[in-house]
Amino acid sequence: MAGLFRLRDFIARHAYVSLGRLHRIDKKIEDRVCERKNGSIDKIRKIYRPAEFSCSKENTIGEKKYNLQIVIPMYNAQKYIMRCLDSVFAQKTGYTYKVIVIDDGSTDSASVLIKEKYKDKNLKVIMQRNKGTASARNEGIATIEADYVMFVDADDMLKPGAIDCLLNKAYAEKACVVEGGYELFSRGFPFAICHLDREVPELCGNLWGFAWAKVFKAELLKDICFPQGYWYEDTIVSYILYPRCIKAYTIKDVVYRYRRNPKGFSHIRGNDVKLLDSFWVLYYTIKEMQSRGILITQGKYEAILRSMITCCKRVLFMNDDIRKEVLCVFSELIDTDFADFRTEDTDIAIFEKIVRNNDYYKFRRVLVCLRD
Repeated sequence: MAGLFRLRDFIARHAYVSLGRLHRIDKKIEDRVCERKNGSIDKIRKIYRPAEFSCSKENTIGEKKYNLQIVIPMYNAQKYIMRCLDSVFAQKTGYTYKVIVIDDGSTDSASVLIKEKYKDKNLKVIMQRNKGTASARNEGIATIEADYVMFVDADDMLKPGAIDCLLNKAYAEKACVVEGGYELFSRGFPFAICHLDREVPELCGNLWGFAWAKVFKAELLKDICFPQGYWYEDTIVSYILYPRCIKAYTIKDVVYRYRRNPKGFSHIRGNDVKLLDSFWVLYYTIKEMQSRGILITQGKYEAILRSMITCCKRVLFMNDDIRKEVLCVFSELIDTDFADFRTEDTDIAIFEKIVRNNDYYKFRRVLVCLRD
């Protein structure tokens, strides 16, 4: 029995010592993070300096010859582009539309093949050197000759009736944006994500942040472009495009088929510094909102918090130094730019508290829970 008491005392002493060490480690981490808070943006810039950020560009709104202009960026998409364009040109609709495919420096034969197959269709193919999806989209909206614009990715498809469903609502309500549901597919069973039929008063957080599965009124894009040289260029949709909208609607119809690509950006992992584009696009977009005088609402604040969480998922497997600096910048942004806001969403309240406190120890523990 005495041996058991001695064992108990031994465990208790070592547990106490371990807890003390853990407390001191936590304190060191906390102190270090607070000391590093100033200048974190410069430290991230030294790790990875992104391209110059711009989402402003004068586009030409020409004579409205069509109801819809469909913009499709394409890079080495020979495997999928035919099915994509088949789904577009098979639309049974009374609306007129023009399709613009922008070949972003492809090395395959996709452009030659589609020019031949769809030579009798209202298709324009623009060739450019490889500059990325954002640049290709920008080329597709440089001149707009339609009332509405739709973006489609070259490996995706439109559902039958998509154009009618979206434009019927757009014209009936004189809407700036109309968004439908979409279907995820790859090799497995397709899975649909749907909306309700309704007007959307607060777009951030209620409309999806990507450019597809919707139509935009042409005038929204008059002086907007996607930031070139970045991944995750769709970030500006939620924070720069949506605030311009006067009327926006969702419809219950599934209008888009999104191909889950195992080789796409969303599946990239590891220490690829290009993943920091997620951080930079969000950071610069917030600054762009301020320079444009875009009013920050509760809905936008909640959406920004969620975008921060998404960014943290993308840098999950980077080293501690990078993650510390990302946390420091987010903490400073919330302290200075969103000081008067508090989340009303219990799902993200813990994340908000950690970021506000610049608590890297808890932040690191939460990151483990963010794994997909």
